[in-house]
Amino acid sequence: MNKNYYGLSRGILVFAALALLAGCASSPGKITGGYALASKGIPDTGGDADDKGGSGLSQRPFVPEGQIPIDKLPGAEGAQLCQRILFDYDKFEIKSEWQSCLNNIAVFLNANTKYMLVIEGHCDERGSNEYNLALGEKRARTAADYLIKRGLSAERIVTRSWGEERPLALGHDEASWRQNRRAEFFGVAQ
Repeated sequence: MNKNYYGLSRGILVFAALALLAGCASSPGKITGGYALASKGIPDTGGDADDKGGSGLSQRPFVPEGQIPIDKLPGAEGAQLCQRILFDYDKFEIKSEWQSCLNNIAVFLNANTKYMLVIEGHCDERGSNEYNLALGEKRARTAADYLIKRGLSAERIVTRSWGEERPLALGHDEASWRQNRRAEFFGVAQ
């Protein structure tokens, strides 16, 4: 009887531990510290997302405390910095139209070493939560990789994915989805 009791207790304990770990698997807004280059183990194109369908009202994007949009940092006036770049549907490649913006961010941050950079990846509402969190992270890491190749230290970059959780536009149409497929850049004083 004691063996059965201890076996049952151990089984319940293992099950409870696994359930606890599964509940902690991933959450929107999780910060990825210790940045690793996007080119490691990430394919060149995204996969397919599930389709959903609907007109868009804009809302102010969520900005965690202590973060300042990169184009609003002291000294950023006239530096031609953009606060966000956009991506094609289901992709995470940097389009040529955003390269000068990213180059300007690299020049600004290399000259202003007191700031760390937080890059947040976002997606539109199509696709599962898990898929969108992964795609948002790939978008943030691809932008980080681009900036690292232009001299920005990886130790000064933190990436975060919100997936579809923080839409910029609330509509259910292509114009709204286009605004929501983005990476946003924030400065944080070190």
